[in-house]
Amino acid sequence: MQTDLIFRRAFRSPELAQLWLRILLQGHPLRDHVDWSQLRIAGAASVDPKLRRHDADLVLNAPTLCGTRLVIFVIEFAHGNKRAAWRQLLRYVAQEVDKAIAGARGKPPPIVVPILVHTGKRPFRGLRAVAAHGPQHVVGSQQAGFALGIAVEDFAARDETAIVSMPLPEPIRLAALFAQFVRGKSPDEVEANVLRWRELLLAVCGAPFDPEEAQVYASYILETTQLSAERCERLFLEILGRDGDQPMKTTADKLREEGKEVGLSQGLNLGRAEGQARVLLTLLCRRFGALTKAHQDRIATATSDQLEAIALRILDAKTIEEALLG
Repeated sequence: MQTDLIFRRAFRSPELAQLWLRILLQGHPLRDHVDWSQLRIAGAASVDPKLRRHDADLVLNAPTLCGTRLVIFVIEFAHGNKRAAWRQLLRYVAQEVDKAIAGARGKPPPIVVPILVHTGKRPFRGLRAVAAHGPQHVVGSQQAGFALGIAVEDFAARDETAIVSMPLPEPIRLAALFAQFVRGKSPDEVEANVLRWRELLLAVCGAPFDPEEAQVYASYILETTQLSAERCERLFLEILGRDGDQPMKTTADKLREEGKEVGLSQGLNLGRAEGQARVLLTLLCRRFGALTKAHQDRIATATSDQLEAIALRILDAKTIEEALLG
């Protein structure tokens, strides 16, 4: 779930997603027929009241240059060797196909492109299974013409140097590095790795300084490693605490200027069970303003799994009710 969040944050802009998709689809016959200027985010994962997820992590679409068909990119983020990841992706594709058929009304069916973004200790093991279906595996009605093959962005198949040198937008490259080389590492390894990415972190979070962007990456560290909040705060202040020769205010100072009375080590401590509810309350207040007693009670009585589901929705929710109830 944490890897989903960090990638969804990196892909929040259609402009960034467009650059990545055009690189990923090099050599694909579809690449030169998409009107990339009209790419938009069409949807993201939803969770029902029973905490069951129903949609892909991210769905984008754009018309073809001739304007006669819609191209739908269905993206799933997977960490670890989840052999069923590609099957799950195809289920989400089938859902998009069903939606398209229901709303087609005589229009040509869309072209659906499933994409699996994988990170983990080993390269994705499901590639042979995917390849067994061939590049034109058909999902749904063959008469509808939904012929597709799965595109796999396997960061686990690349070392750190290879990812750093990839011609990706900086936020996507940084998300890949964090997902691949921070998650599960020892505190010393985390510090050493992040310090090596100082320039990239500065480019994403520090020019000009963006406290919310810094919060995303610090949260990921605290959620997926054993690095303490104090060491995490010192690490980010060491990297982001200066701008040229001018001292930069701490993250806590920046947040207070915006009326957000929370310091980095307090506001970022997602994943620590004892502070999970408190931190979510802080983040919800920052995003939506003062909470009612009913909202506070909803957080106070939520289980750990429910709190994780709420955290997943915070970035995309438009209202407090949508964040809490999905």
